[in-house]
Amino acid sequence: MRIHQLIQKPTSLRVTVPIVLFILCFFSFEVYALLLQRFEGNEKLPPLSGNFMHVREVLTQEKPMEAFRFAVFGDTKSTGTFEKIADELKEESLSFAVFLGDFVRRGTEGEHAYFKAELAREIAFPFPTFFLAGNHDIDTNNFPISRFEEVYGPSIFSFTYQECLFVFLRILDKPYSTKESLLFLEKLISEDASSRHRMIFVFSHIPPPVSSVIDAREFEGSEEFVSLVEKLHADYVITGDYHGYARVKKGNTVYLVTGGGGAHLKKNKYGCFHHAMVIDVSEDKVVENILFINRNEDLEDRIERFILADLYPWMKGHFVIIIFSNIILITIVVWLGVSIRRSIQQTLLS
Repeated sequence: MRIHQLIQKPTSLRVTVPIVLFILCFFSFEVYALLLQRFEGNEKLPPLSGNFMHVREVLTQEKPMEAFRFAVFGDTKSTGTFEKIADELKEESLSFAVFLGDFVRRGTEGEHAYFKAELAREIAFPFPTFFLAGNHDIDTNNFPISRFEEVYGPSIFSFTYQECLFVFLRILDKPYSTKESLLFLEKLISEDASSRHRMIFVFSHIPPPVSSVIDAREFEGSEEFVSLVEKLHADYVITGDYHGYARVKKGNTVYLVTGGGGAHLKKNKYGCFHHAMVIDVSEDKVVENILFINRNEDLEDRIERFILADLYPWMKGHFVIIIFSNIILITIVVWLGVSIRRSIQQTLLS
């Protein structure tokens, strides 16, 4: 009889108990978010990651080899797909890897905090890894180029490895300028870089519009860029930005677009598949290998990205509101708990 009476108490059981449980779940998620930020939100780049001189020297100091391999992948902003690509690449014997830009959704501290946490804890390549600045990776107000270079190293640089020259440029559309990158190419040409290297690879985020096959946006100095690449006698220009795959040869230069690293693909377009590229370089030839991967979405990664990239930055910026809201919620929980207890006691005594 008393059990039946308790069930019939809508105010004390069927209404207040779910409210209390919901608030307690909210507190639990809030604590989880704070702990995640505490232990993963302040990760630094792994020792072999970044465009810094000490990372490049790992390669430039290596002994000569007959052949070597490196990997490139663009537009990896995802929660699961690129992790699968990374697992495959870690099984390969690679000299280095290149993120071709757009490895986060937008240029904020939170987005980069999530990316660095994933890079340090899940991706963790055992070889040098370099980063191009994509249009999604930077923001004039929230994550400017200067901040990008503080975290990832210079956005324009080059190094020589196994008698090959690797050139990394900052090619972006407005409001960003390509002038520094074009001047860098001019400097390499004036130094006669092509005569001192058996092959030259140029990396940029946005591809130049060299053919209708490549779905490319216009950027400042795009025609000059193509002209300078030709004068440099570059063998390859490897880019991202387009969420798919394309390959065009103009003159003696191969323009390779590989932006299928995890971002949503271009629908009803060519080359629509998730992938990375592994480039084999020997003394007399280059072989391009496509690593195909099916799309994968990981719920845990999506939750972690939401917390580190969106929720925690909001909480940090609205600290007073969070404290005030928590006080109100704790008061409600206490009041409802007392109400439930009194209701149960009254029912048992009746």
